[in-house]
Amino acid sequence: MSTAIEEHDMKINHHQFSLDSNERERRWEENRRYFKDYCVNRYQWFNYPAWKYVAPFPLHVDFEASFRCNLNCPMCFRPYIDKKNYGDMDFGLYKKGIDECVENGLYSIRLSWRGESTLNPHVIKMVEYAKEKGIKEVSFITNGLLLEGYLAEGLIKAGLDYITVSVDGLEKHYNRLRKPNTFEEITEKLRNFYHLKNRIGEGFPLLKIQAIWTYINENPIKYYNHFKDITDKINFDPENDYSLREVPQDNGFICQYPWQRITITWDGEIPLCISDWNQYTKIGDLKDQTIKEVWLGKKMEAYRNIQLKRQRLSIPCCKRCHRPSVEQLGNKPEGKE
Repeated sequence: MSTAIEEHDMKINHHQFSLDSNERERRWEENRRYFKDYCVNRYQWFNYPAWKYVAPFPLHVDFEASFRCNLNCPMCFRPYIDKKNYGDMDFGLYKKGIDECVENGLYSIRLSWRGESTLNPHVIKMVEYAKEKGIKEVSFITNGLLLEGYLAEGLIKAGLDYITVSVDGLEKHYNRLRKPNTFEEITEKLRNFYHLKNRIGEGFPLLKIQAIWTYINENPIKYYNHFKDITDKINFDPENDYSLREVPQDNGFICQYPWQRITITWDGEIPLCISDWNQYTKIGDLKDQTIKEVWLGKKMEAYRNIQLKRQRLSIPCCKRCHRPSVEQLGNKPEGKE
């Protein structure tokens, strides 16, 4: 019989933090298109790993729309990826995955992982297909460089539910980190997109931006006040040192991801974890398997058992994972409206 201590062994590690007021956070959550379905999904998301319960299908699937990128940011993990086989996801492969997700009642997908999603020439069609088939929440992360004109309007009309734009700091830091893009340019693109989606998309997609705490910690309120009227959500992340090859690990850490999600690379490979950027630990391939076969397969089951036995450091990608050592920043420096 499990003890109370054992029941709490799973550390559901939160690595993103809100800069928002409570009122803006409430609106962000309650304004989702399918709020009740979202609440069920979040209940499963946080409880299934703690219960060590494997759902019949992943709770979320990440499709890597593109592994290419149009920027070279110094704080990114991309320079430390060994397997640089850049490309875009084939639409036929994507359709195969989406059709299976819909058959299994999946709530959400994200169209991004290691690259810039908007570089896939079919990204609007990818959003449109998923929404027409019945995926309730479709999102992706972007640097925002191309978020204007035909692409911006197309994503809104395709039914994108929310979009996250990385805006790492104010002028000094942003202009250095995201060159040749500038802080003035990204502010203008966000402002235009925010007004356009409110005018033609009935408020969708919801617009979130995220910063790296290192580059806003001198004046987070200034950052918040600059963007609060042209966004729906403002978050921040701790900065990670991706140059580390052997990250200090917590032996007691059990990762929640094998009980939550599946990630699919642009060419169909399925790594064990969304943090396995180098694909050290492959568990399947969408080209010749189904998502469910991989999710419920022997490889995934074996890796879950390794985690539960406190032997995760025998897994190649886990030895290099930054998540167990992410500093938990505690109370958020809440913005003021």
